[in-house]
Amino acid sequence: MLSWGKKGVTEWYLDKAAAKNLDVKMLLVKKYQDIFKENQEIIDTLLSNSNLSKIHLGFVPDDFKKKKHQILIVGRETRGWDLKYLEKYDKNSVYQLMDLSKSWVIRNLERSDSVNKKGKCFFNFFRKVSQENPNASILWANIFCVSYKKSNPSKIDTKSVFANIKKISEFLLKAQIEILQPNIIIFASGLDRQAIIARRAYFKDDLKPSGKSVVSGLDKKYLEQFYFSGNYDEDILCYRTVHPSSIREHSVIALKELRKILKSKTMD
Repeated sequence: MLSWGKKGVTEWYLDKAAAKNLDVKMLLVKKYQDIFKENQEIIDTLLSNSNLSKIHLGFVPDDFKKKKHQILIVGRETRGWDLKYLEKYDKNSVYQLMDLSKSWVIRNLERSDSVNKKGKCFFNFFRKVSQENPNASILWANIFCVSYKKSNPSKIDTKSVFANIKKISEFLLKAQIEILQPNIIIFASGLDRQAIIARRAYFKDDLKPSGKSVVSGLDKKYLEQFYFSGNYDEDILCYRTVHPSSIREHSVIALKELRKILKSKTMD
């Protein structure tokens, strides 16, 4: 079903049966292209800022329709993300950016030599979840669609630019959820204050409060469970946890426990 959202942004709502019967990749491509077209001035401004990475677009894995479960892992931002030959954001760039994220994931899943390297923690977690859940297709998104000087874009010194980053990021993240309809979402963006504020603002009407701790004796700030509702057949199970780069004792426990939970949810 297609409807028009606030501020002229096209909104797509599909039931799960319809999504499975359509070319999901093309639906996501079309949605991304609509977002680019309807926000062309903003995204062109982001492209002109040399301190910002190119926009990250999540892709559709080859095994998407073959797997019973879909797990969307949402990070914070993509450090060092770049496409030096990308000169403008248009319809063709959507394919380029989706192909880049796909090859990035494949490369990181296959490279065992990068397991202990600094900056690889997110993809180490991504790899473990992928290996431990053979019945699930693993999807990738970010709270922020760009990085600033290879770091969190909240550090940028211009509030209006950060506001625009959040605006586009919200549209792109919602597009993935609306089109791909994962049955589990993991917000692994950590305890970063701006990331938490952004997540709550993006989904202020869709996240079911309040989250609860899922491990006895472990504060829910390390691992929290809640639900995402909306125009879907059923609620989506969500977990918020620390960023995989955290080495605190409770953080390590939280990530291990979350991996156990995911295995139990995708065994069938």
